Amino acid sequence: MTTWEMEPGGEEEELEAAAGLGRSGQLVMCGVLSAAAAAVLLIGLFWSLGFGAGVAQTTEVSGSEEQQCERPEDDLEVMLHAAIGDSSVDSCPAGWSWWSGRCFFFSVGLLEDRQWNQSAEFCRQQGSRLAVITDAAEMDYIQTVMRKFSRVPFLWVGLTDALQEGHWLWLDGSHLQHHMPCVKVEWDAEDRDCADLRGGGKVFAASCDAYSPWLCKRDVLLGAQHL
Repeated sequence: MTTWEMEPGGEEEELEAAAGLGRSGQLVMCGVLSAAAAAVLLIGLFWSLGFGAGVAQTTEVSGSEEQQCERPEDDLEVMLHAAIGDSSVDSCPAGWSWWSGRCFFFSVGLLEDRQWNQSAEFCRQQGSRLAVITDAAEMDYIQTVMRKFSRVPFLWVGLTDALQEGHWLWLDGSHLQHHMPCVKVEWDAEDRDCADLRGGGKVFAASCDAYSPWLCKRDVLLGAQHL
């Protein structure tokens, strides 16, 4: 028999015993029960207006922290952009790809591989620069395009620690994890001062003298001012 499954007539006796009352105190008992019910209502109101909201907020913050490094759920949008482009594609130079208000140039299959500095100079001549990847959605788009090529060992991007060993900076002057908090540079060493992007969104340190395809990026509306 559970706590709430009491024998007939036993419920009233148990309540009276718990309150220390006899049958003659039933009116007092009713008052006690009314006060208890009011207290329960007040507690429920406090929970919904105050503490409950705080718990919900804490849960929401905790969930957002856990999801900080997860991939955004916009893969379908990324694939659609990569597959069919957008009406703004005419705003990009020939041979460039449009995505989310920016133009991207993947040198794969178009030009011979170059060293990091040579790649950076090419991008500058085009009014752009080696790509500074600013968010996870942009990373997903780039990875989607990379998967189209039969063989892309890596792409030069605008990331280097040439100024200070181990202090990786994007070409916009921001720290490595300013835009992408979960990205880390692997294989870092004193003779590896330039970064390349590989499959899975991974970034590796490499010799700046190595030859590789590269990725340029420019803003459609503002040209080279905001890349």
